[in-house]
Amino acid sequence: MPTALRHRDFRLFWIAAVISALGSQFVSVGNAWQIYELTNSPLQIGLLGLARGLPQLILVMVGGVLADAVDRRKLLLVTQITQFAVVFSLVWFTASGLISPAILYVSSILQAFASAFDMPARQALVPNLVPREDIPSAIALNSIQRTLGSIAGPAIAGVVLAAGGAEWCYAVGSASSLLMWGALAIIRSKQTARAGRRGMNLAALGEGWAFVWSHPILLALMVLDFNATFFGNQRALFPVFARDILFVGPQGLGILNSAVSVGSLLGAVLSQRLPKRDWAGWWVMIGMVFFGLTTCVFAVSTNFVLSVIMLAGTGLGNTTATILRNTINQLVTPDELRGRVLSVNSVFTTGGPQLGQFESGAVAQAWGPEVSAFTGGLAAVLIVPMLVLVPAIRHFHLGRASAEATHTQSPASV
Repeated sequence: MPTALRHRDFRLFWIAAVISALGSQFVSVGNAWQIYELTNSPLQIGLLGLARGLPQLILVMVGGVLADAVDRRKLLLVTQITQFAVVFSLVWFTASGLISPAILYVSSILQAFASAFDMPARQALVPNLVPREDIPSAIALNSIQRTLGSIAGPAIAGVVLAAGGAEWCYAVGSASSLLMWGALAIIRSKQTARAGRRGMNLAALGEGWAFVWSHPILLALMVLDFNATFFGNQRALFPVFARDILFVGPQGLGILNSAVSVGSLLGAVLSQRLPKRDWAGWWVMIGMVFFGLTTCVFAVSTNFVLSVIMLAGTGLGNTTATILRNTINQLVTPDELRGRVLSVNSVFTTGGPQLGQFESGAVAQAWGPEVSAFTGGLAAVLIVPMLVLVPAIRHFHLGRASAEATHTQSPASV
């Protein structure tokens, strides 16, 4: 058993987070398929991503300040019950026949508001649930949980979508939020004393950006992530590929999504077994090149099996790089700044995929989905040579950084 899972509170949190990730996949699959069925427009799928991305970009920094100023667990209780209410409303609108693109856009915006406060607090809470010597294990497992939840989620969601309609996808999503709320209600987290209202000001907001700006490795990796997810994120186009290019319908849509997640699980395992794993910066760049190349092959494939294999490759490359990026971020950042630095990171890692859905939808509307996917993969490859020029990435030593974090972290923070 990974060392972090030996601790009751982290174990409860992690299991609930896996189920929550599974539920979010049901909601994503239902949203994408439903709006494409209503509009027959790839651009409308992209606009759905824009509706999620813009509020998150605007508010995620405020969420980071809150995560450092108040009890992170209590903040998450509020965000989870909000997400439950929004997704459950989609069950009613869909079942009653009142669903429309406007309702889907509004629900996406409301979910984005909740996510903007949820993500920094959720990530910053992880090191507070384990002793400091088990923080690297907890960080790796936290990266894996989204993958585990999303492996079966899209495939099952595709079957549920075909058999019962989008309302059943939304029912599963709302139930997963409620379960996450229950787990948060019974765990205990040991955190440093919070500043409360005194910690919520413009100066506190700027401290997160200042810390990132003073650490080139953090800034470079965030730019890398944004580039890959903005240009290389093709999930918004999966309904188009499933229905109009590969001709596999909603069941095939679920398999396409699951293929990425299966590859991600392989990447999660691989990231723990890499030769010379201390060369984390180099492995991040190698993972991004692999992600970009497999995306390009997927773009030109008209064979369903080859497309599934290539999507698994994108998941493998991206997740290997993502786990190492997140580990570097958490080890470099002190606990009292973790929420704000992670919120800066979320501007790139969350804003990129959501805005990337709009970018891929717009390019697909103008030049076709194949061009959109191919150029996105190419952009992910072309940025890597620029990062080789950053010494902090080339020379980062994972083992040395982990030892320094264990030595310098204040016992009060755990």
